[in-house]
This record gives sequence, C-alpha cells and structure tokens, in this order.
Amino acid sequence: MKSIFARSLFKSYDGINAVDGIDLDVDEGQIFGFLGPNGAGKSTVIKLLTTLIQPTSGKISVLEIDIAKEPLSIRKKIGVVLQQPSYEPTLSVEKSLEKYGMMWNLDKKTRMDRTEELLTSFNLVEIRKKKMRTFLLVREDEFRLLVSLCMIWICYS
Repeated sequence: MKSIFARSLFKSYDGINAVDGIDLDVDEGQIFGFLGPNGAGKSTVIKLLTTLIQPTSGKISVLEIDIAKEPLSIRKKIGVVLQQPSYEPTLSVEKSLEKYGMMWNLDKKTRMDRTEELLTSFNLVEIRKKKMRTFLLVREDEFRLLVSLCMIWICYS
C-alpha cells in the first residue's frame, strides 16, 4: 500500500510556482524527509499533503484516500508537527487542545476526555488555564508534540 502518492503536483502563488510538478511515492512503513534550500517548496508540499492548502493542479492520495475528495477523512488519520506554532496565543492550554479535537469532529465528551488525558499525561493540569502566549519556546515545542500525539491517539484509540 502507498502511504503517500502524488502526481504532477503544482502549487502557484500569483503565477509563481512554489511546487513545480512533483511526483512522490511513499510506501507503507517507509520513512522519508524533504531536504533543500529555503524557498524550495518543502513546507508547501507538507501543507499540500496534510490538506492545509489545496494544489493548483495534480493528484494526491494519502493512505489511499484522495485528499481532494475527502480532506476531513485524511485529517482524522494523520498528524504533523510544524516548525511554526499552530495555536492561538490568547487561548488557554486546555481550550487549545479542545479546539484540535473539534477540528477532527470529535464529540464534546470525547474531546473533554482526551484533553484531560493529555493534560494529565504531560503534567500540564496545573497550567491548563494559562494562555498559550505565556509559554517559553521549549513549551511551544512540547505543545506541538502534544497536539501530534492528540491526533495519533484520536486515530488509534
């Protein structure tokens, strides 16, 4: 089974190609990465594969699901930790986790249960009400890891 399949993948911004005709095949269980200079399109490809943005043209399947037809289905099955923080600084730690649960269409009880489980597992119960903007960079990295685990737990629990 192909974990990732992409053909003739293009993404343009104002007529400039950020991704220019990429073909990609990743087999199940294979580990891969993107290397290249700044501006080569690495982050753009990741955003395309994770449905954060849509391609200008081309076809992408993740876990044999066409992302153009079923983006929510893909979001329920994958997790990604991005370099830049992906949270709202004015939300509390607790509300930020709940928001991610909403993105994956979890019902309220499941969201609350998973949020509590993650807060406890990461020893964050005492700071659950603190705003995300109060974290140091180290805590931002920890939160991104926490969110990726949240997604994995959503998929496998």
